[in-house]
Amino acid sequence: MVVEKASTPKNGRPRAVTLDAILDAATELADDQGLDAVSFRALADRLGVSPMAIHRTTGGVDALQHALVSRIVGEVTRSVDWPEDWRGIVRLFADTLHDLLMRHPVILEAHRRASLVGPGADDVAYRVVAALRGAGLDEEAAAYAYGTLHDFVTGHVAIRLGRGDLELHHLPPERRAASVFADHHDYDRRFSFGLDLVIGGIAAAAATPASHEEQR
Repeated sequence: MVVEKASTPKNGRPRAVTLDAILDAATELADDQGLDAVSFRALADRLGVSPMAIHRTTGGVDALQHALVSRIVGEVTRSVDWPEDWRGIVRLFADTLHDLLMRHPVILEAHRRASLVGPGADDVAYRVVAALRGAGLDEEAAAYAYGTLHDFVTGHVAIRLGRGDLELHHLPPERRAASVFADHHDYDRRFSFGLDLVIGGIAAAAATPASHEEQR
C-alpha cells in the first residue's frame, strides 16, 4: 500500500490530514510492526505532517486504534453474503474470520486484548449462534459451539502467523523427521480438515442431544 503524504502550503505548515489517510497508514504500520507501533510520531513521519495534526484528526491513540479495528472489521462484515443453511453459515464465518486475521494480523492482536468491535461484529456472532440453534442445538450448546468454532479459527491463525508456513524447514533434520507433520504439513489443509471436524461434531451433537451434565 502506498500512503500519500499531505501536501505543504506555501507558508510551510502541513495541511490537515484526513482520517482515511491516517487509518490507511496506521493499518499498514500495525500489520507490519504491531499495534503498539502505531504512534503519532510514526504516523506523522509516514504522512509528512506534524504529530499534532494526527492528534487533532483522531482525538488520541486509543480512539485511533479503536477506529482502525472498527473500520477493518466493518468492511468485512458489510461484504458478507450469507447463505441460508447452517453449515454454509458456519463455514463462511470460519473462512471469513480466517482470511481477515491472516490479511490483517493487527486484528488478531487487538482481539487478544478485547472483543472485536466494529459495525456488524455482534450481528455476525448472533447470526452464527442462530444458525447453530437452527441446526438443533439449545441456547447454551449453540453459544459454546460458536465459541469452539471461533477459538479453532483464532488459534489456528495465531500458530500459523507465529511459526510461519516454513516452520518445519527451520527445524534440525532429525527433529523434522520425528514430527507427525513431516509428511503432512499444509496449513490450508489443516484448517479445512479441522473445520470439517468441527462442523461434523456440531452436526453429531445436534442429532444426539445430551444433557449438559453429560457434555461436561
